[in-house]
Amino acid sequence: MSMIHKALMALSLLSVLSGCGLTSSQAVYDEIRAQERAKAVGTSVPPGTGLPRYDQYQKERSQLAPESR
Repeated sequence: MSMIHKALMALSLLSVLSGCGLTSSQAVYDEIRAQERAKAVGTSVPPGTGLPRYDQYQKERSQLAPESR
């Protein structure tokens, strides 16, 4: 391979890997929450009884285990 091809491949690989870091814990939580809501459709589970919104989750989590700094 030529030097230009190697550089382009390395740049592509770095940009793909850096994109992996863009997934936040909030995005993961929201996706899990959406999956739980989707599973509850058509069942006897009342709406609004699933996971809380992310900000409420963070608030409850910080109250249970305060961060040591």
